[in-house]
Amino acid sequence: MRRLLDVGISRLSNLLHDMSRISQECVAMAINAYLSDRDVVQEVYSKTNQLAMLKEEVNDLAIELMIRYQPVAADLRFISSCMEIAYDLVRFGRYAYDIAQIREQFGDLGGCDKSMIASMAEMVSKMLKDSITAFNNKDEGLAERLIEMDDIVDSSYRNNLRRIVGSEKDDGMDLRCALSSVLVMRYLERIADHAVYISELVRYMVSGERVR
Repeated sequence: MRRLLDVGISRLSNLLHDMSRISQECVAMAINAYLSDRDVVQEVYSKTNQLAMLKEEVNDLAIELMIRYQPVAADLRFISSCMEIAYDLVRFGRYAYDIAQIREQFGDLGGCDKSMIASMAEMVSKMLKDSITAFNNKDEGLAERLIEMDDIVDSSYRNNLRRIVGSEKDDGMDLRCALSSVLVMRYLERIADHAVYISELVRYMVSGERVR
């Protein structure tokens, strides 16, 4: 007979699956809107609220499972990690909302060069997707590669900052374009960080070792 704990863990996995899908939608929507100079603030805000509500469901269910069934070893690691991953997924949504708000704050950015953002966003979006895949498959190897990808994102962030500062001095880059680019890159860099946090939790679930 299937353990009642297994039923609860399956429900927990389904909630995380829903959160993963919505968080990816949030980030993709915000990035695409920024690159095409569209307003999606309300749409992203609605999805971030969904994420917040699902996170509360995850926390409530995880606590219930721990109190009622007193899980140990791998089960306990999975349940506790789900609570932390739910927080990271909410942060994906929050940074997506921050990106979506930039056009509202700065106005028309259609004339800005967004090539740096597009390149960085592609890498970060892959990290987000891979972190979720690593969790779903408990794939330690993929989780390990995310740390290497994060180094590339960090390097790109620093190099792009230097380019923006240099362009301000050399050709008078529009201040709104410069500031908005810096903000978006910062939010993308933070999304990458949370993807790495998820990868670290995957390694913890599988091996029981905490690596930060």
